[in-house]
Amino acid sequence: MQRRRYHKEGPKDVIVYVLDYMREGNPLDKHKFHSNKPIIQAVGRDFFTLSEILVQDISKEIQIEQMIDLREDNGVLFDLNISYDDLTTVARDSLKRVLPTILTDKEQEIVTFFNNAGPLTLRLHSLELIPSIGKKTLRTFLEERKRKPFESYKDIEDRTGIKDVKGLLVERIIKEMQGEEKYYLFVYPFAIPSDENKRNPEQQVKYVGYIEKRVR
Repeated sequence: MQRRRYHKEGPKDVIVYVLDYMREGNPLDKHKFHSNKPIIQAVGRDFFTLSEILVQDISKEIQIEQMIDLREDNGVLFDLNISYDDLTTVARDSLKRVLPTILTDKEQEIVTFFNNAGPLTLRLHSLELIPSIGKKTLRTFLEERKRKPFESYKDIEDRTGIKDVKGLLVERIIKEMQGEEKYYLFVYPFAIPSDENKRNPEQQVKYVGYIEKRVR
């Protein structure tokens, strides 16, 4: 199976978390260079981009779920963005543990999203893309944030009745990573060919990018 084509433009993650470290390379990788060279699969902290990173210093100790700053001279080098389908089984399992950590670190940014998110169309509000938020819960959300902005995940849960906000966000983020959505709230859709929107304008993929707007 060939890998998907990618947009060359888009936000760049400089802080990443290790999802899998293959010291002997990834024999299933379609890129021959990756099949026998040390390689990391990672997820970005700010834009949730998935990537493969070359390990130039093989003496470096690397642990799964470790945070790496790509701006530092630390023996690793960003190589390319990948899709969810490219992740190893180990990487997919690690992702479910790493995303809650990232969401804890970014709590204020995500809470700001909940306070500011608006409608996508006349019939669809961006908050409705979060699992468990239907029309009734949306009304509660909008009424509560108008009364007083949300301050934390717990505050959202207490005032709206939603359970496990971080878990719902993880579910949504992974869904966006899988690349079959029309709207992308958090994850930049690298894996969508740039000419696909032109061929199917009625199914045009839309990147909302709430987090990117907040970070930049």
